[in-house]
Formats: sequence, structure tokens, C-alpha cells
Amino acid sequence: MSPSPPKLNLLVVEDEALIAQELGDTLQDLGYNVLATCYSYAEAQQALAQYQPDLVLLDINLRSANPTHNGLALAQQLREQPAPPPFIFLTAYNDLDTIRQATRLRPSGYLIKPANDAALFAAIQTAIERGITQPQAPLPDPSDPTGTPDYFFVKAGLQIVKLNWNDVASLEAGKNYVTLRAPALQLVHAIRGSLAYVLDQLVPAHLRGQFLRVSRSVLLHRQHITSHDEQSVYCGSTCFENGHLADRQLSEPPSV
Repeated sequence: MSPSPPKLNLLVVEDEALIAQELGDTLQDLGYNVLATCYSYAEAQQALAQYQPDLVLLDINLRSANPTHNGLALAQQLREQPAPPPFIFLTAYNDLDTIRQATRLRPSGYLIKPANDAALFAAIQTAIERGITQPQAPLPDPSDPTGTPDYFFVKAGLQIVKLNWNDVASLEAGKNYVTLRAPALQLVHAIRGSLAYVLDQLVPAHLRGQFLRVSRSVLLHRQHITSHDEQSVYCGSTCFENGHLADRQLSEPPSV
């Protein structure tokens, strides 16, 4: 069995156990690795000293006896690091004063709980870009769950690389996961869930029509299909069973 591909490492700071568990499960479903879940200010400080996360998700209210021991203080400590990781506030606070305090710390995102999967995925991907590129990308709009960019970031060895959705040749459903393959870049990425979930929640709306169903468990990007017959569909040298693809689908313009 080949080793699992590396994943982006996230640190979660959330004081409510049920919310933290649900958030951790969602992040793992989206293909991320949760290094640790911190339920208090002290635990977060210890984890930040121990790990080197690619991104940190911060709640603001950590219900500490000391009111200054909150997510804002942790964000300030992150900012003081020589090479701080990007961080996103994920909080129930939506009042103007808190938002102003938070934005002074230059977060890579500010999401109001509960954030749906698409908004969370888009915010994390944009935050990773903000941590890599200059000038910084704009903050994602937390009220717009359709703001998924045309690309996403994955781990390739020790590096974080940008993978365009148009470079993904296939979406292949397994028992619990969908495997995304970009053979030209030799990249493989796994997301827990169904094909419908990945296509409807994570793939940008204007690119969904590029992925054609060739069987019950496989979607192929039309630009990567090199030939097909009644039995098989080919993406270069890779062969897939043809259970659904017809000539007319390739000749039709992509739906949007």
C-alpha cells in the first residue's frame, strides 16, 4: 500500500468540546490534518510552542478567568513570531467593536459560526495564499459560500503547492473518500465524502460542468479526456470504465 499523501496541518483553538469535535471532523473530511485541538488559552500557548501549523483557527472567547486570555491575545502572539502562520478567527462574535479589534491584528479571515463547509474551505485556501503570496489576497466574504477560488493548496512533500481545479483529471469515489488526481503534477489528494459533496460544495460553480460522469464512481475533467469508446474512457495512458459518457457530452458546451 502506498503511503498517504501529506496534508496541510491545522491547529484548532475552540473552548466548546462539541463544536471543536465537529469542526475537527469537518476539517479532516476536507482533507486537512488537525495537529491538535486546544480548549483553553494555556493549551493553545503550549501547542503553538510545540507545533508548526500551516494555519491556525482561533475562537475569540476562550472562557478564561483572565479576560485578556482570549483569541485576540493569541493572535497578537502569532503576529510577533518571526514567521507567523496565517490564522482565521472563527467566532460567534459579529459586533462591530470585536470585528474592529480582530481586523487590527490582520487575520487572514474572519468567519461567523456556524460556517458551512464551502465557506470554511474557501477561507482556509485563501488564508494559505495570503501566507504565501504578496501582495496579500483579499479577505474572503464570510457571507458568500460560493467564493471558492479556481485553485486550492495541498502538501507535496514539505512544500505547499497550488493546484488548479483544471489540473485535476479525475475525481474517484472510494468507500469513504474521493481521490483527486492531477497526474501531470504527480499530485494526489483525498477528501472524505461523496462525489456529489466534492462537486457541489468544493468545486467552483463555474467549473462543475467541466467534470463529466463516466461511471458511478468516477468524474473526469473533459479537458483531460483524450479518447473513449463504448467500453473505456482514456485520460492519456489511464483507462476508466465507460458507464455513462457519450459522444454528445463531449460535444456539448460545459454547463455553468
